[in-house]
Amino acid sequence: MSELLLATEGGQIVAFNAATDEHTCVFHSSDDEAMMGIEASGEHLFVASLSRIYKLRLSDFAPVEETEFYEPTPDFHQMQIYDGVLYMTSTKINEIWLYDEDLNLLRTQAVAPPNPKRRIKYKKNYNHLNNIIRHEGRFYIGLNWLTTTQYANSGVLVTDENLKEIERFEFGWETHDFQFIDGKRVAICATSDKGKRVKHVRRSGLMVEGELVFEHDSDEAFCKGLCYDENYIYLCGGRKMERRHRKKSSSILYVLNRSDYSLARKFESTDIKAVKGAILRPA
Repeated sequence: MSELLLATEGGQIVAFNAATDEHTCVFHSSDDEAMMGIEASGEHLFVASLSRIYKLRLSDFAPVEETEFYEPTPDFHQMQIYDGVLYMTSTKINEIWLYDEDLNLLRTQAVAPPNPKRRIKYKKNYNHLNNIIRHEGRFYIGLNWLTTTQYANSGVLVTDENLKEIERFEFGWETHDFQFIDGKRVAICATSDKGKRVKHVRRSGLMVEGELVFEHDSDEAFCKGLCYDENYIYLCGGRKMERRHRKKSSSILYVLNRSDYSLARKFESTDIKAVKGAILRPA
């Protein structure tokens, strides 16, 4: 099992050894916001709270650069770096923000809401962008809401390398961290609380090619971070609590066998707060 770097609800970056459960907080944001995005490139680690991006040295996690604290918040979620460009999902405003590796903003790219001719209205005409990845020359952007119906079906926006839309397809419900593993489309499916009138089955877990291959108790935990090594898939999240108390939520990690998606082990910690993003720690 690998060493992971976890971005947490408590504003921390935690180094976690999945084999021994040893863990250390290596960075703590001063913004009093959840940490969401996390990505390594070369000798640096890039992490993001809802309203700021930080560049750290991987050797000792010392701060190198940071953006301004954006107000109002763009509600940064997850990010990836390709060819020296950082692609960041700015969830609240339906945009992808592109930075160079010195955290200079290069440009922004609007993502059309479900009905691009209507004025964007939060929770009505809103994508809830979760993540962006590149695969075989195309970008794939996770859309937590594919339509104007909240808590209904999710989907994925496919673009060319210039972020020009090609197509959209439906994939799961309340999804996070859409990826490709072994050439297969993979995402986390989540379930909101019963009081939110979900328009989908109340099931949570790992979806592969449209099938929920691993399921966990929807009332126990939510998961938002996904990474994997040669043998295991790490499904990372936290114990469910009311949003106003979520910073106190303990972390939960489901470690799955990559070969058949069966549960190898489960880890929970009150020391590590709920996980919002996860990557393997670079060697």
